[in-house]
Amino acid sequence: MIRYLLFCLLLVSGLCCSAQSQKPLPPGYLQWSATRRLQASDFQLRVRSHNNLNQGVGNLGIEINRGIADLFGKNANRTVQNLFQRTGSYLDSTDRMSTACQVRYMQTLWDINEVAARRLRQQLRANAKRIILIGKPDVNDLLRVTWEAANQRHIQYADETKYGLFLDKQAGWEKQLTAELAELATFAVPD
Repeated sequence: MIRYLLFCLLLVSGLCCSAQSQKPLPPGYLQWSATRRLQASDFQLRVRSHNNLNQGVGNLGIEINRGIADLFGKNANRTVQNLFQRTGSYLDSTDRMSTACQVRYMQTLWDINEVAARRLRQQLRANAKRIILIGKPDVNDLLRVTWEAANQRHIQYADETKYGLFLDKQAGWEKQLTAELAELATFAVPD
């Protein structure tokens, strides 16, 4: 009986909190979007001239930015964010052809993160009651496992496509990710 009352209290408090507006993204961050793809202008880290950097560097991340009780509300998918930090990302723009390839490569990495974020949203929603009532599985453990799996896929993708340069392999990855994103569409954050 006490657990039931505690659950109802947490559920009501969570619903009240989810009525609050979404915490805005910090300046310089982008949320993954199905309709807006990365562009060269999104890479805003400025480096000194005559540096030793070649290729691009994208600062990507997955974070949980709301309470677990929010998983019961209509904005449940907004609990997990897949972010790109514009001010922490660099693009080598000395060669226009290379720039387009780098942007496509970074977008594919970000798409891999979105698949991982959607799977995390799926796990959190499936386990929300258990997480609230008994604290298991641990949310931080789920986030860590998700991030490690995404990193392993990043490595596999980079290896198979030689950082997006093997166009046939790149097309295969894009097709596979499109299918996975469609399969997990229920767990997408609306644009």
